[in-house]
Amino acid sequence: MEIKERIIAKAGDLFFQYGVKSVSMDELAFSLGISKRTIYENFKDKNEILLSLLMNMRDKRNKVIDSLISQTSNVVEIFIKIIEIQQSSPNCNAKFFEDIRKYYPHVNEFIEKDVDKNKELLVEFLQNGIKQGYIREDLNVEVTAFLVDQTRYIFIRATSLEKPPFTFTDLFYTMMINFVRGILTEKGIKIIDDYLAQQKEKNRLKNDD
Repeated sequence: MEIKERIIAKAGDLFFQYGVKSVSMDELAFSLGISKRTIYENFKDKNEILLSLLMNMRDKRNKVIDSLISQTSNVVEIFIKIIEIQQSSPNCNAKFFEDIRKYYPHVNEFIEKDVDKNKELLVEFLQNGIKQGYIREDLNVEVTAFLVDQTRYIFIRATSLEKPPFTFTDLFYTMMINFVRGILTEKGIKIIDDYLAQQKEKNRLKNDD
């Protein structure tokens, strides 16, 4: 891994865990076992590191989605795959986004633009699902795209709970499965329910072992 990639990856680990503001360049350098000078030879400041991290995350996400779409055109199967992928993603401290909103306006602007673009793509995706007969024709796709975006704030706020009575993986899974199921037609619901039955059987066999 090149030094720039190492810096971005380690910064992501620390930012997600402690927030952005509280992680100093000295701490980042120490955690990498390199000098602070090496960091500044590759990045102008923390703002540039943070922006590079988010751009990398965006590019990886887009590549995954493009790959899923190339494998199947079925919108329900794509929803399921995205939910499975997201379950294995690292948890992010609520302070990460709070710090960005408060102290890094240019980075926050990048996030907002990316969110707006994603909502546009989601509207097209939902409209395609309606054409396929998997998503209800009476669905307001604009409102639905907005609600999908808002669910990330529920998840972020939950990370600030001291002793949540659930895992964050379970929270995301339950939230998204029920949300997706609610916008589907009977044909789409059958796919989701078959998937849930398979997952239940896998968990049963795993527990029996």
